[in-house]
Amino acid sequence: MTDIGGISGNQLRLFIEKAERLEEEKNELMENIREVFAEAKSVGFDVKIMKQIMKLRKMKNEDRAEQEELLDIYKAALGMLPTFEHAEDENAA
Repeated sequence: MTDIGGISGNQLRLFIEKAERLEEEKNELMENIREVFAEAKSVGFDVKIMKQIMKLRKMKNEDRAEQEELLDIYKAALGMLPTFEHAEDENAA
């Protein structure tokens, strides 16, 4: 292929073909991952929880701790966690 407007047709074709091959490999990997989750589900594991664990494992410890702390604060603000005041009231009774 020739250069047109400063673009090497051959080089462009090679990049496109490489990207297409990588897309095919990615699709195969995604199918393999789906199969792993299906197998885990078939023996009783909760796939949504597994994916959450995977997400947490990718995080830095500091980031994960900060997220968990904020989550607890938000839950407490919405009444989804017992507050310390409520626990003290129960202990006094």
